[in-house]
Amino acid sequence: MERADLISLLTGDNAADVACRKALELGADFRVSTDEGEPIPANELAPTYRRRDEGTRRQGITTLGFDVAVKTLESLGEEPVLLGRVAADEPPMSFVLFLTPDAGSVLACIGVGELPRRS
Repeated sequence: MERADLISLLTGDNAADVACRKALELGADFRVSTDEGEPIPANELAPTYRRRDEGTRRQGITTLGFDVAVKTLESLGEEPVLLGRVAADEPPMSFVLFLTPDAGSVLACIGVGELPRRS
């Protein structure tokens, strides 16, 4: 997938989509695929990302879009979802994109910041 294509798919006005789109426009690294190269049923991803949301909140890590993304995954049931990743340097944030299997649409986006620095 080309950068411009991925940017054009991030049409939401929520904080995660906006931040991810900006990161891509500024040259952030990205890829769209799963480890296995195949889409994953949404209902298999929802519990994993619900736990990740709880863990990041406990650690005080900045997040964007978890609630909406988990609800979206839960509502999709067994529908297959393709994963994408975007890694931004400034500010440091990683994004997980959930796309339709044909990569023609972004279903949800999550942003995760760095661990807070301890003094």
